[in-house]
Amino acid sequence: MAGNKFWGAASSSSESDSESSSDEEKPQVVAAAAPRKQMARWAEESSSEEEVEQRRVVRSHTDKRYEQLLDRIKVMKNHMKIDDFATMIVDYEAILKMLDKLKNVVETDGGPPNQFIKAIHELEEYVEKMHAEIQEKKQQGEKLSENKAKAFNTLRAKVRKNNRNFQEDLNRLKENPEEFQSEAESEAEEADSDSDSEASEGGSSSSSSSSSSSGSGSDSDSDSSSGTGDSDSDSDSDSDESDSDDSESTASDGDTDAVREKKMLRFLITPEKLAQRNQKEKAKQEEASKSKERKPKARKEQDTDKKKEVGKKSKEDEKDEYTPEELVKKVTEIAGQRGRRGFDRKAYMEKLQQMMVHAQKQSIGAQLYILASMISADFDSTGSAFAAMRIDLWNEALGKVNTMLPLLKESYQEQKDNGEDVKASAGDDDDDNVTGYARMQELYVAFVEKLDDELYKALQFATDVYGDDYNKILSNSSKCLVLLKHTFLFLEETKQTQPLGAISGRLLESLYYKHDSLNSRVYEAIASNAPEEEKPHWVWPKDSKSLMGKLSHYVWATGNDRLRRRACLCQAYHLALHDCFQPARDLLHLGNFQEAALEADVHTQILYNRVIAQMGLCAFRLGKIQEAHNCLVDVSQYQKVKELLAQGLSFDRNKERTPEQERAERMRQLPYHMHINIEVLDSAHHISAMLLEVPNMAMQAIDPNKTRVISRALRKSLENYEKQLFTGPPENAKESVVCSAKALQRGDWANSCAALEELKLWDHIDAGGTAKGAQIKEMIKEKIKTEALRTFLFSYASIYDAFQLEQLSGMFDLPEKTCHSIVSKMMIKEELTAFWDESSKYVLVQHTEPSHLQRLTLALADRGAQAVENNERLLDQKSGGFAFKDKSQRDAMQAGKGKGDGKGKGDPKGKGKSRGKIGGGMNPPRMRGWENARASAFRGGVSQQRGWASGSRP
Repeated sequence: MAGNKFWGAASSSSESDSESSSDEEKPQVVAAAAPRKQMARWAEESSSEEEVEQRRVVRSHTDKRYEQLLDRIKVMKNHMKIDDFATMIVDYEAILKMLDKLKNVVETDGGPPNQFIKAIHELEEYVEKMHAEIQEKKQQGEKLSENKAKAFNTLRAKVRKNNRNFQEDLNRLKENPEEFQSEAESEAEEADSDSDSEASEGGSSSSSSSSSSSGSGSDSDSDSSSGTGDSDSDSDSDSDESDSDDSESTASDGDTDAVREKKMLRFLITPEKLAQRNQKEKAKQEEASKSKERKPKARKEQDTDKKKEVGKKSKEDEKDEYTPEELVKKVTEIAGQRGRRGFDRKAYMEKLQQMMVHAQKQSIGAQLYILASMISADFDSTGSAFAAMRIDLWNEALGKVNTMLPLLKESYQEQKDNGEDVKASAGDDDDDNVTGYARMQELYVAFVEKLDDELYKALQFATDVYGDDYNKILSNSSKCLVLLKHTFLFLEETKQTQPLGAISGRLLESLYYKHDSLNSRVYEAIASNAPEEEKPHWVWPKDSKSLMGKLSHYVWATGNDRLRRRACLCQAYHLALHDCFQPARDLLHLGNFQEAALEADVHTQILYNRVIAQMGLCAFRLGKIQEAHNCLVDVSQYQKVKELLAQGLSFDRNKERTPEQERAERMRQLPYHMHINIEVLDSAHHISAMLLEVPNMAMQAIDPNKTRVISRALRKSLENYEKQLFTGPPENAKESVVCSAKALQRGDWANSCAALEELKLWDHIDAGGTAKGAQIKEMIKEKIKTEALRTFLFSYASIYDAFQLEQLSGMFDLPEKTCHSIVSKMMIKEELTAFWDESSKYVLVQHTEPSHLQRLTLALADRGAQAVENNERLLDQKSGGFAFKDKSQRDAMQAGKGKGDGKGKGDPKGKGKSRGKIGGGMNPPRMRGWENARASAFRGGVSQQRGWASGSRP
């Protein structure tokens, strides 16, 4: 029976018959020893087949990445040997990514590892060498394949681009290759020593394994000899049959135990081995720390050497003296560095500061030119359209612009003393003279406008308007105001029309939206920090309207239509803010700005909407309810107040906006401190509509011919209010006004006033303070009482025969004189059919109101008369004459033109020329009934009599 290979007894066809015979000679002894031998053999073979377990080494994630980096570098070098350009691209990008993942470790170590620098250096040299070879082959007519050439060009471009980031390390490698080579060699020696130690350990293990294999072979032979006749010898042993027989005879249990013990000793850690390992680890750590210390020191030394070299070069480049042409050329050369890659703003400013020393010795124009170059560099970092300039950079630029102004004044005075015409030089475009006064003044005005725009943008795109950041940005507005004021005074003194108009417009737009109380406090704060000679300029005038008119006058002198419109609108806003409604309205009508605003740009239209809204609030504060409603309804009727005033983005579910539209809408938003309170606008609009619409609805209830609607929004709100099953207390300003309107419809003025008592409107209606809000509230209460009286008379006049003046005065808490005036106005306007008695203490009502059928009859008669009039006008247009339309013109034609015996106008028997063409005079208009009814209920005549007996109730 053949032996199983699993048990180690491999069968062989070359076995001799002597083995079988020897097996037959000793069957009993082998059978007795077989069980123990097989067990020992199982344990020995299993121990020999198991892999030798190594001691587990715990490594950090960084060490693993370093090993991966080194392995990838080796792979890249192998690809360099076979010129595999496409794979080298992948390898190069991979090692760059690996180095980026080790960014924190690289920074602490002082730079990338030397192996990496050496690898990319070798790759760069390889690429340049291959490029030269390819060029030579091209000249000889040999070309690479298209794919290979494309891969090589890509590899060369990537190497040239990315190796620039490590240029300093590459230069250091070129200068001191020994430093990199020594570290590599030390690492190689360490690797060699480690490999030698591993090899020695491997040799000892191999010797032990060989001995164990020989032992196992002898055991296997003994097993085969002690086993059945068809068991085979061990396949691993190459000894002869005689050797196997000798080993079988000499093997014993003690030998197997000794072999097993030798095998197990390999896994035993003795104190001597542990000490050796500790010494090796300490030596590696010391060498690693020394190498880390060496790198920063070397880098510091190189940086100091470079700085010294740069300083030496700069000192060598600098001259003791410059001519004006050389100085301008040098500054222009330095300014040309802006916008280039690797531009260092700090070094740029230092160079210009060094040039400023020479410019101070030469001329003011050179100093202004250098300052202009520095300010232009500050404005290079302004960011995108939605990112404002940093405030620290803004303040630096502001300081430099403030430095330019005294120099500009000196330059102007110097030019004036030389007898040169400043205005004529300003009109000439001399590009060669970059340090001339005209060019410097243009740059200065442009810098001032840029500073104003950047501050506006910073306030416009501030995220948290209630935080400290917004307040810090807003605090810089006073600095910008000081700059504008100083520039305005200089240009006003020098009488330069165009720049003065531009700066006046800027100053006007920074002051117009603030109340006098706020502007006076800002001026006081600026005056407290200003020098003594400037304090008179920082006193806010008592009549600010004259200051606004002066600034607007300077803007008008420029001739720019857009600046003119904006100046007038700003002036009108300021007038309306200070309760000057009539001058503001006259100013808008004088310039016809309502039509001009439709053709203007979006920002001007927004300013016009702001003016209209402020005029509505002004009229409301003054008690002009009709004018207030006319102004506010234009802004509030479409429910797009925020969009019209640029105080927020509009959201429409049914309309989608493109990204360009959203971007444009964001660009036109106003800063938060310039906003008009939307809640105040809505409250004022609804209260004005209530005071006008509620009496109008009461009057239309008795006269359906009057169908005028004053406020559709209020009517819709009242309809919704009436549809509600349960009406709770008002939750916002609009609901409060609706509740007040419902009370006013009943003539309940007390509840109507109580509903408006807690509105925030009264605290914010006046920009000058909250004191005037109480006065405006009392005025609105009086208006509510007046309209409640009118609504009561409209609603209940048909029920009463007379009203006592004293009773009306007590019901509505109004003086008798006021009640008498209100009722008299209603009689004059023919809104109420009544009259006073002889004592003027009773209102006598005429009950001549038509019924519903009679009202319809009157309406039909009015429409019939209107149809006849329209037909007559149509006939007049077709015939070219006067037809039956105008009696006065017809009589004028008849008079004096008859040639016959006709006598009198319109005589049908007359023999005049006009007989037969125009008939007799038209009948006078007849009364169509209800002569004593309200005059507004019929057309064509006036009621002939008024009094108790003039008619009867229908």
